[in-house]
Amino acid sequence: MLGRTNNQRYLLWLALGTASMALAVASLLVFELAQRRAIDESSVIRSDSLTALAFQFEREFLRLRQTLSETLSKTESPDQDALSLRYDIFLSRLTLLRDSPSVLLLMQREEYRKVIPQLTPLVDQLDQLLGAHPIDRAGLAHVLADLNGLGADVQQLTLAATSEVARLLERQANTMREQNELIIWLTVAQLVLLVVASGSLLLRQKRIEAERIALESITEELRNAHWRAESANRGKSQFLANMSHELRTPFNGLMGMLSLLQSTPMTVQQADYLQTAQGSAKHLLTLLNDILDLSALESGKLTLKPEPVQLARVLAEVNALMQPLAISKGLTFQMTVPDSTWPDLLADETRVKQILFNLINNAIKFTSAGLVSLVVSERARSDASVTLEFAIQDTGIGMDAKVLARLFQRFFQVEESSTRRFGGTGLGLEISQSLARMMGGEITVSSKVGMGSTFTFSLQLPISPLASLPVAQPPSAPVLVPVTPVSAASLPQDHAIRVLVVEDHPINQKLVGVLLGRMGCRISYCENGQLALQTVQQEAFDLILMDVNMPVMDGLTATRQIRALPGAVAHIPIVIFTADVMNEASEQAKAAGANDFISKPVNIEQLRAVVLKYGLGSTNSDGRLVAVE
Repeated sequence: MLGRTNNQRYLLWLALGTASMALAVASLLVFELAQRRAIDESSVIRSDSLTALAFQFEREFLRLRQTLSETLSKTESPDQDALSLRYDIFLSRLTLLRDSPSVLLLMQREEYRKVIPQLTPLVDQLDQLLGAHPIDRAGLAHVLADLNGLGADVQQLTLAATSEVARLLERQANTMREQNELIIWLTVAQLVLLVVASGSLLLRQKRIEAERIALESITEELRNAHWRAESANRGKSQFLANMSHELRTPFNGLMGMLSLLQSTPMTVQQADYLQTAQGSAKHLLTLLNDILDLSALESGKLTLKPEPVQLARVLAEVNALMQPLAISKGLTFQMTVPDSTWPDLLADETRVKQILFNLINNAIKFTSAGLVSLVVSERARSDASVTLEFAIQDTGIGMDAKVLARLFQRFFQVEESSTRRFGGTGLGLEISQSLARMMGGEITVSSKVGMGSTFTFSLQLPISPLASLPVAQPPSAPVLVPVTPVSAASLPQDHAIRVLVVEDHPINQKLVGVLLGRMGCRISYCENGQLALQTVQQEAFDLILMDVNMPVMDGLTATRQIRALPGAVAHIPIVIFTADVMNEASEQAKAAGANDFISKPVNIEQLRAVVLKYGLGSTNSDGRLVAVE
């Protein structure tokens, strides 16, 4: 603001200086025009000089008088032609002296007013005398006497004319001198203004140059700060990626072993302890996932993966998972869907379920008694898309306007006091809203304190171009969907699927080995990608489970080198399973040539689905199984 004020002042002074210089130049022009007019007047005076008129008049007056005197002194008859000629010349000079504009100054003089009126009757007499034949000599003598009486006055008239011209020239000279002095002062003032303006422009230029240098310095500092911020952000992303891998790796073993322990004989107390441990592990995994999702959203690396989805199946899975959670808290959970059918829709199933899980979990968490419901409504349908609305209602504590205004802010807690009854990081709603907007949807909320809340998730989903026939919707009444136990009976008995597990962590080797063993698979292990590359060239496998971060050779490099091998070995199905879910791990896996990607901690159903999808295929000529595309 200060710089802008200074700039305005500078422009104002510059405008005033320019206006002053323009005024000075205009004044110079006026004075130059005045001098030009004075010069013109002087030229007029020189060409038709008052002094010259008076002098010529006096001279012709004297000549006329001399001619009359000589005529009268001779005894012979006067030369009338010569006398008329002299009279005509005198008369022309008198006429000029009476009628010329140059004599205006002289007309104001007493000498002029005294002589000219006396000459008029004499001229009339001479006209009569010279027109008569013969000339009246007595009349001429009388006129000559009058002319002789006017001689001194005519001489005074000439002196008066000379005096007036001299005074006029002096006045013009004084005027030109004054104008010249003013021109000199104006020129000096103009030079001063030019010097001041030049100095001001020079100072302005120096100031601008200093500001430019300062701006370049600030820009360089900002560039360096941006580079440091980018470096710090990359470091943060790398740190999160490393921490993700390091945390998920033991989580994989922990949750897997807890799951295996659950299938062993236990006392009621042991089962209770195990359930508590599993709940704590799942909570920690949820926190880790929220932090990683938030980091991916901030860096713009979280991408959606729309695939054809049967909405009925997704809602059945949500119902199956949320029903036990509500029941364990003594709540009723209901899901209501319209009596209609939907084609396959294009959506990122994982992210849609993540939003619904977050909203329903929150509803259950903040409701101590009563009902939590999910009401699904179809708002619009066209040939290209279906607009859906998911309303999650509860009879919980509710929220006031102040809380609603900050509800989707990061780390915001409904209860911020040290005696909070409800846990959580305050990240779930922000992540859910961000995911909803990435899908083109929106989450809105209405609530009253003590009367519960309603979260509404609106979403428009395109219809899959490969949409299958409509499927029946799940019933509106609560339904529990049992999880199919993983067992060898799930797999064909006439062929033991040969799986190569490439994993450097012994606990993860043990866990995956137990799970695959229960499915009836034949398992081999390698601790790094280099050993895996050598092993696949010596033995036949139906499926490779490949970790990424390993010593000697990482999993992505090993995948690329396996794909580059000659023969059928290059087509062995490879599934990347890793604790690294950052750094576009899924995209990198597909780019390396992997068939699929699953993240740790490993989900038993996921592992079973992968084995069924890629481990069962048609036997090729060398006896190995090829994945069915």
